Amino acid sequence: MGVGKTHIWKEDHAIADGAITVAVVIESPLRGKSRLWFKLPLQFESLVSESLDPFVVANIFFIMGEGTECILHGSVSPSLLRNLAEFQSAWATWKPDKYKQVEIIADELAEEAVAQNDLAIAAFSGGVDSAFTMYRHRTGACPVHWRRNIDAGLFVHGFDIPLDQSEAFDRASERIGKTLASLDVRLITMSTNLQELNIEWDDTHIAGVASALMLFKKTFCEGLVPSGPSYHKMLIPWGSSPITDHLLSSNSFAIVHDGAGFKRVEKRELLEGWEEGFQNLRVCFLADHRDKNCGRCSKCLVDMLDAFRTGKRIPASFPEFTDQLFAEMIIPSKKEFEGWNRKLVEAKRDLVNDSWLPILEKRLNELRPTFNDVTDSDSKLKKLGRRFGLNQIFERIK
Repeated sequence: MGVGKTHIWKEDHAIADGAITVAVVIESPLRGKSRLWFKLPLQFESLVSESLDPFVVANIFFIMGEGTECILHGSVSPSLLRNLAEFQSAWATWKPDKYKQVEIIADELAEEAVAQNDLAIAAFSGGVDSAFTMYRHRTGACPVHWRRNIDAGLFVHGFDIPLDQSEAFDRASERIGKTLASLDVRLITMSTNLQELNIEWDDTHIAGVASALMLFKKTFCEGLVPSGPSYHKMLIPWGSSPITDHLLSSNSFAIVHDGAGFKRVEKRELLEGWEEGFQNLRVCFLADHRDKNCGRCSKCLVDMLDAFRTGKRIPASFPEFTDQLFAEMIIPSKKEFEGWNRKLVEAKRDLVNDSWLPILEKRLNELRPTFNDVTDSDSKLKKLGRRFGLNQIFERIK
């Protein structure tokens, strides 16, 4: 291995126990040797690309974090490397202490053939953002020139549902499969250890989502990434953004950031028209069984409270909304805590006298010492939020 360089080697596909595994070995001067893998049911073998492109995207934050020249031992699209140069420029500007712009060199440069169809694949977890993207494209509830022909939804084990919760993933997959079938969309599942190698999930989640979609570039021409924060409350820097997501594209496969023109409350309103998607919404990342909504975390409670206050339905996938849910509310970051304080102030300003309000105020007072005199980046709960991708929740608290 060259001194001071990061190397990535692609392994031959491995087939065992009804699954196919595609993987790379990564060797770097700072972190030594590691292995990144994606595993799919064997029925999807014919859909998988041979290109190294998905693994370059998967490791882009790792590469920038190492700050050393990266050698790719395989075939890579030159158009992707061109786009990644600008992607690196953005992140090196936003977080210069963490990421450096580096040269990425491939043994072979070759553009993969474009899929001869107009089919798209969309990331789908069953949450508000992904359900909104799926429903509005499949039903034509978006501008005709933006509309994509989504043929499949991709649900990944190892992102919001940890790898050690296989039964929870199976249960969630079964519900998601039925949900997508109601729109005549097929479900593709996979598992990966990508998050375990990229625990700074606030930054790196887009590398996970985009690379998983790009594995199917032989079959689809576009991969849709559902938006999180909307344009009206754009969070920068944040892993997935309409500013940089498209820079993870190649000439043969486009990464499309979808839905940023809508607030979360507007997405939920549209989803009321899709009974299967609405009733099966899953937004929680803290439930003991990750296929469920706990009803006690910030993310669950902000959706439940907004629905309650506006007279909207609460999906059947959530527990019953009661005042006492606020008594044990879990807030994983200082910024979210500040967001709930703003929500409390606004409720008092609007002379809200609902019975949940004093319970919320008491809970915030109990949690206040936890967040006093600490920065958001130093908070232990912040680190928990970073691990599970929770730190954008405060941006959704109105």
